[in-house]
Amino acid sequence: MQSTIHFYGGAGSVTGSNFLLEVNSPSAPFDSAQGKSLGTTKIRILVDCGLFQGKHSFEDKNWDPFPFDPKSISVLVNTHAHIDHIGRIPKLVKDGFAGKIISTEATRALAEPLLLDAMELSRLTAKRIGKEVLYDEHDIATAMRQWEGVPYHQPQDVGGGVVLELLDAGHILGSAMAKFTRPSTTLGVNGKSIVFTGDLGGGNSPLLPLVESPTGVQYLVMESVYGDRMRHDDKHRRDLLENIIEEAVAKGGTLLIPAFSTERTQDLLFEIRALMQEKRIPRVSVYLDSPLAEKITAAYLAYPQYFSDEMQKRIAAGEAIFDFSELRFVQDATASQKIGDTLDTKIIIAGSGMSNGGRVVAHESRILPDEKSTLLIVGYQAAGSLGRRLSEGAKSVEIRGTTVPVRCTVEAMYGYSAHMDGEQLLEFVNKVQNSLKEVFVVMGEPASAGFLVQRIRDYLGVKAVAPEQGEKAEIDF
Repeated sequence: MQSTIHFYGGAGSVTGSNFLLEVNSPSAPFDSAQGKSLGTTKIRILVDCGLFQGKHSFEDKNWDPFPFDPKSISVLVNTHAHIDHIGRIPKLVKDGFAGKIISTEATRALAEPLLLDAMELSRLTAKRIGKEVLYDEHDIATAMRQWEGVPYHQPQDVGGGVVLELLDAGHILGSAMAKFTRPSTTLGVNGKSIVFTGDLGGGNSPLLPLVESPTGVQYLVMESVYGDRMRHDDKHRRDLLENIIEEAVAKGGTLLIPAFSTERTQDLLFEIRALMQEKRIPRVSVYLDSPLAEKITAAYLAYPQYFSDEMQKRIAAGEAIFDFSELRFVQDATASQKIGDTLDTKIIIAGSGMSNGGRVVAHESRILPDEKSTLLIVGYQAAGSLGRRLSEGAKSVEIRGTTVPVRCTVEAMYGYSAHMDGEQLLEFVNKVQNSLKEVFVVMGEPASAGFLVQRIRDYLGVKAVAPEQGEKAEIDF
C-alpha cells in the first residue's frame, strides 16, 4: 500500500528532527479480485519532535505552529534524548497531542531533566522575541504521563497493522533506531520495513555498545551530520586528549571544554578520570559547571543495562566510573562565577556544547583573551553558533553585546563524536543495501547530506535523495 513520509524538520538542516509517517491501513477486508482493500484508514506516526537550534539555543521558528494537526497524530516515537529530537514534545502536547509517546526507558529518564532545562532557556528567548514561553511545567508533566519506556527489540503495535521495534543506535545512552514493519500477514500488504535511524553513534564512546545493523529494510531515513567528512583522530582520541590537557596545564591557564550535558560530558569525565588514575596527566581540579549534566550523569548510572558489556561488568563490580577526588560539581551561578575568579590551573567542563547559551559563555568571555588558556571543542558546532565561529578560527567574537578578542589556544578534536563519519555512514548503508529500495538522507547541512547522497548512488547503486524541509515522499509501505 502507499504511505507517505513528510519531512517537517531535520531536512536540509541538522536540528529540529521531525518526521511524519502517514500509513494507509486496511479498514475493510482485502478484495483479491480487485487487488486492494475495500476501505482504508490513515495512521499518523510522528518520529521525533525536536528543537531548531543554530545561533541561539532556541530559534524563533520553534514558536511557529506545527505543519500538521497535533490532535491527528496516533503515536510519537522518539529516537533519543538530545534536545533537537525532544525539545518540542511538550509544545506538541500543549497544542493537542494526546497519544502515546514511545522510546527506550533510558531516553524517557533523560528527557525530563533536559526538557525542564530547555523550558528555562525558552523563557529567555520568549522575552527576547515578545512571545509566551514555548511550554511550562504542566505541559512537561503531561508529556511524561503519556510517555512509555520500552526495551530494545520488544515489538510494539502502533496501530494499522504496523509494528515498531527499537534497535540500538549507539549514539547516546538509550538511543534507538525506529524500525516500522508491515508484517506480510496484514491483509493486502506484503512485508515491508522502514527505519528512521535517529543519530548513529560512531563507536567512539568508551561507555556504549556499537550500532546494530537492521535487516530486511526497504526504506531508510538516515542522518548525515558528518556525511562529507572523515575523522582520522578517532583511534588516537585518548592520546590526543592527553596531549591537549598536558599542554594546557603546562601553560598554567584554564582548559575550558564546552560540552553537551548528555553523553559528551560523561565520556569526558570517564576519560579524564582514567588518565589521572593512570598518571598520564597531572591531577588538577576538574569543575563540572552544569547542574543539568550532574542530573544526567545520575540518570546514566540508574540505567546500567544500556552501557556496553564491559561497562556493565565494571559497574556491577562496584567501580564508580565517573567519580574521582579532583572532580567538583558546581551548583549555583555564584559558585560558577567564583571558578573564573581563581587563578589556579584547572579544567572546566560547561554547557552548552555549541556555546550558544549556558554557563560556558561566561567562561569563554574570560578565557578567550587569555594567552595562557585553552578552549577545547569536542563536538559538532551548528552553523551560526558561537562554537562554529570559534572552531573556524575567528580572531574576535561578540559575547552578550561585547567584542571579545580570541588570544587563547583553540583546539578541536572530534574523536569523541557521537556520530558516524562519512565512511561509516556509507558502510552502514552497504550492510543493508540488498533489501533497500530508497534512502532519504536527512539531519545534515546541505553540503553534507548531498555528498552522502552522491556516494550512496555512485558506490552502492542505491536510490538516494536529500529531501528539503516541507517535502514529502510516497513509498510502498
